[in-house]
Amino acid sequence: MDSEAAVIRAEMNQTRAELDRKIGLLEARARALTPRELSERYLPDYFAERVMGAVLTAIGLKMAWSRWRTNHDRRRRVRAAVESYGRW
Repeated sequence: MDSEAAVIRAEMNQTRAELDRKIGLLEARARALTPRELSERYLPDYFAERVMGAVLTAIGLKMAWSRWRTNHDRRRRVRAAVESYGRW
């Protein structure tokens, strides 16, 4: 009886140790995925690189906005032309 209890106790201790190790790994992974850690990992370290990225992003947004407005105005002109053609 004592040997069975000792075996069960040893298995429980081993299982507990494995679970503690897995929990520790998951907690470390969760800490690595915090917004602060991710931003430190992917954002540039130097101020000049951040400024350059912001400028390039602003230029891209301006280009996209002007392209959208051009397409939107073109559609409006085409609709007006089609409507005026139908009135004749």
